[in-house]
Amino acid sequence: MKAVIRQWVRGAIVALASMAIYAIALGCYTALMLLVVSMEEGADNLTVGTTSLTQAVVLLSEGSGFRTDSFTLTITPLMLTILLIWLINALTMRIKAYGPHAYVAGLVVWLGLNEVFRQSVHLGLVDDQWLVLLKAAIVFSIGFLCAAVPESAKMRAFRDWTRKQVPADIRHCLKIGVALAVAILGIYLAIGLITVIVWAVRNHAAVVSLFGLSGMETGSRILTTVAMLIWLPNVMLWAVSWLFGGGFAIGDLASFTLWLGQSKELPAIPVFGILPEPVSSELWRTVALNAPLAIAALVGLLAVFLPQGFACRPLNIRNASTRGPVLVSLIYSAGSFCLSAMLISLASTLLFALSNGSLGDHRLAHIGVDVMASTRVVGHSTALGFTAAWLLALIGTALVFSIGWLVGRINDSRTTAATPKTVIVRQARSLASQPQESKEEQDDKHEPTDPSGTGLGLS
Repeated sequence: MKAVIRQWVRGAIVALASMAIYAIALGCYTALMLLVVSMEEGADNLTVGTTSLTQAVVLLSEGSGFRTDSFTLTITPLMLTILLIWLINALTMRIKAYGPHAYVAGLVVWLGLNEVFRQSVHLGLVDDQWLVLLKAAIVFSIGFLCAAVPESAKMRAFRDWTRKQVPADIRHCLKIGVALAVAILGIYLAIGLITVIVWAVRNHAAVVSLFGLSGMETGSRILTTVAMLIWLPNVMLWAVSWLFGGGFAIGDLASFTLWLGQSKELPAIPVFGILPEPVSSELWRTVALNAPLAIAALVGLLAVFLPQGFACRPLNIRNASTRGPVLVSLIYSAGSFCLSAMLISLASTLLFALSNGSLGDHRLAHIGVDVMASTRVVGHSTALGFTAAWLLALIGTALVFSIGWLVGRINDSRTTAATPKTVIVRQARSLASQPQESKEEQDDKHEPTDPSGTGLGLS
């Protein structure tokens, strides 16, 4: 009983400590930003709304948007969501609240805190009560379970069972498939970050102009720019879709693709200043559109041939004793590529859907990417890249086998053709090595013999 109570207490501490650290840090920054803005703009003391705004942002980071008289905000700041999940995960591991009782107690406390925030916020929430609490429960569950599940006794028993029941080759195939999916998604997100940085560098003058139109001073510009970073993962995902041919839209007011950068009457929000122009170079557009295919093909080839992957050695196909492992490596790599392509498609769909939102109810009701089109350009190109990598490995192995087989056939035919010549040469050498008879000896052999024995010829 004491152990159960201890787990309840640990779970409640995880929820309370996570929310306290997160809300206090977020509230301090919000208060500082509102104070600087009110001082530089000469407006009323905006810090009186710090508590309500902090509570609304906490709920927004869990996926629950809010509306004011002038706008509606439902774009989840994925940077804050990631930080919140990481905080819950870190505290769970630190306090070692791994049991189901700790999870239930922590979830109840977490939902209670979110309900207090929901009732205290003065801004109008877009979602109903049950949906707000459901999203909060999902966030807490992800952070908690990512720390508790790997350390649980059932997970250790499951790992032991898989080691005994599942062959090592299959487990290696599954691990490589997951690792490839994570690696390629990481590469895509890194490319998205680089693209956003390029946008910011190229269009910084437009951002400065929008700051000037808004009348913001230096302090307000710095703090609001830092605040905009909470949506950096969202913009990175939009950049990935834009770069690979999908594009994104700002409601009905603007749409951005590699071929089109059209906008009209966009709100004077400084972050909109970094949005890209169309790419005029046909070469760069071709490179961008084929980037996921090339990345997947390169990563796939490395997975096939590297020792950490499937360690396929095409040269071993020449020998019958080492031919089996080569074929097995190709078969398992095909399965691993299929798993990776499926995981990348599912993860892309989820991430693109989470990155979208709205800034209004009419023309700005949808901001972000077309989820299905963006998933198609990412998943389809990645699958083609994996297919190209596997076909290259298969063709290379087949060429090595064909060349080895042809060389062997040629050697055999040469050996067969050389055998009669060798016999003739050996016979000639044998005859040449025998002693030569003189002409007198040859005549004696051919001289007729006297049958009477007198040695006299008959006349």
